[in-house]
Amino acid sequence: MSPIPEDWQARAPAMTERAWQGLERILQHPDAPRYNRTLGDRVGPAELAALETCRAALVSRPREAAATPSSATIDFVEALRSRLFLLDDLPEGFDVARDFEALPTTDRDAVAHRLEDLVPRDLSIDNAIVYSTSATTGHAVIIPSHPTTVVQSLAHLECAIRLNGARLEPREGVPLAVNASMQRQTYVFATTMSAWAGAVFTKLNFEPHDWAGGAASRDRFLRDYAPMFVSSEPVALAEALRLEIPLRPTVVISSAVSLRPELADQLRAAWGSVVIDLYSTTETGPVAASVPGVEGHVILMTDLFVEVLGPSGERLRDGVRGEITLTGGRNPYLPLVRYRTGDYGRLATVTLADGRPARAILDLEGRASVAFRATDGGRVTSVDVARRIRPLAPFVQHALHQRADRSLELRLRPLPGVPIPLEDFEYTLRELFGRDAKIRVVIDPSLGSGVGKVVAWRSDAG
Repeated sequence: MSPIPEDWQARAPAMTERAWQGLERILQHPDAPRYNRTLGDRVGPAELAALETCRAALVSRPREAAATPSSATIDFVEALRSRLFLLDDLPEGFDVARDFEALPTTDRDAVAHRLEDLVPRDLSIDNAIVYSTSATTGHAVIIPSHPTTVVQSLAHLECAIRLNGARLEPREGVPLAVNASMQRQTYVFATTMSAWAGAVFTKLNFEPHDWAGGAASRDRFLRDYAPMFVSSEPVALAEALRLEIPLRPTVVISSAVSLRPELADQLRAAWGSVVIDLYSTTETGPVAASVPGVEGHVILMTDLFVEVLGPSGERLRDGVRGEITLTGGRNPYLPLVRYRTGDYGRLATVTLADGRPARAILDLEGRASVAFRATDGGRVTSVDVARRIRPLAPFVQHALHQRADRSLELRLRPLPGVPIPLEDFEYTLRELFGRDAKIRVVIDPSLGSGVGKVVAWRSDAG
């Protein structure tokens, strides 16, 4: 058994030699994809202990069913009062339990422009993991996180899988999970999951250009890899079905945008999988998931208070549509206090199969699947666009609309003191959509200033 290289052991402190042996086989597989990143999970004993605590809480703690903040939520906010600049201006005598609805709200704009107000000022950033995302509101933001947060997200995925009547059986060094995309450019890598028994995980691009032998290499690799768990988004899943990519996972989790019931049924029929529609954000990790026989998306986190707010910040009663707002979470670098997600829905208390009450989000809105088309008819995803335009003017909010004739309009909201290179944006879009694409890039100071959510991605091109 070959020893673990020092650089890999540093990336994944809990990796065992058996796990490394399995990973090495996937890295050197004759049909392996073109890996372009080397990543480890940075999980050690402290992170594994936090995972077990989280797992135990999800099993033993009564699932939150109240429409008002619990004592745990009140304690969470109280503990932050001396640590967040956001809460420094609370008046003397402010009582979190009594005055919860008077707490300031935050949103993605605050993350983009005032992140220092939201990160506890007493924390060292030595263990920070940084994610960049533009999500569905068109805000390119930097999200700080922590390895503990990442592994605890797996506990919440386990909860979703359990609620759907399924289970995974990870084994040390054995291929288990794939995160799949179909993009013009994305990260491709393999690593191990210390939180899931040291099983092998790969981030793959199903597009043939990321495989030395094209689609044939991809299909041979996946037949051998045989993942039990596939996470992806609806566009990639629909393409995988259309192309008859050889997959038969036990569990499919779809996130990022809404999963149509028709596509979920097609996946179940073709692959024999349990299919879960996951509502997740980069800021929080998994929030809620679809459960058979239960309306809406059942909230997974037992320590996350979810409320729905109206335009003026007032809390709305169950059954009334409003903006989904979160308090709590398990990210020490971004503890959320009344964080307005920009997504909309209604709240209700539902009953699970075992008779327990649970909170659920009904009619979740704001994450429609979007497909753009290049002038040659090729597909361009919103992730392709976001990744290419983000470096041009970080933190500038955007909204891209493709009309039925495949012409494009990109609206950009300026920031004070930040120049916007319009020609660079147009050039980048032409690289993605074609040199002869009809493109208009405009400055729109009012973008995002009205009531409601900015629709960052819209296409009428089909």
